[in-house]
Amino acid sequence: TGCLFEVENESIYVVAVDGYRLALRHEAIHKKEGAPEFSFVVPGAALSEVEKICSDVDESASVTQGARHVMFKVGDTMLVSRRLEGEFLAYRQAIPRNNTIHVVGETRALLSSIDRVSLIISDKLKSPLRCVFENGVLKIATKTAIGDAYDECPIDGDGEGLEIGFNNKYLMDALKAAPADKVRLELTTGVSPCVILPTEGEENFLYMVLPVRLRAGE
Repeated sequence: TGCLFEVENESIYVVAVDGYRLALRHEAIHKKEGAPEFSFVVPGAALSEVEKICSDVDESASVTQGARHVMFKVGDTMLVSRRLEGEFLAYRQAIPRNNTIHVVGETRALLSSIDRVSLIISDKLKSPLRCVFENGVLKIATKTAIGDAYDECPIDGDGEGLEIGFNNKYLMDALKAAPADKVRLELTTGVSPCVILPTEGEENFLYMVLPVRLRAGE
């Protein structure tokens, strides 16, 4: 329904959750001297409009928080949105960072493999991706009423044979949004979340996807 904006020191964090996944983006900002740290939640519909007005110009965007509203100003355009009330998820505690398995893959290669296997998945023929992380290779398979699909993608690192199920759309959304040529996938067990991060530089992007429980023979 909305995104959390957190302004701390010279950084802004934007977080969205939907019950099955979490997306976080972190960027450096210029904050007015003496301005306090603050946070607010903006409705998703308003942010879609903000995205449109930002896409047309190269100018900086200013964000001003009011008592019940927030104002975005980009160039000559000003957009005022109400803030969403209530407590947002304590997202920092929800993200597991002591994961035992770390593998690295090419973002485009992972997307291509998932896309090929997803050809037989549709809204009517839903089936999770069965992912097996092995040493140097990720094996992806699925099975629906119209047939089976299988693909392999090279990875760096040892997945220790971990088998885990995922919603194909959620994984693809994360990889499409990742602002990096390579991503690091952090995992622990077949029932714990997968955390996707850039491999180099600052962690300015994080995506967490909850697994789907696999049935025998699926």
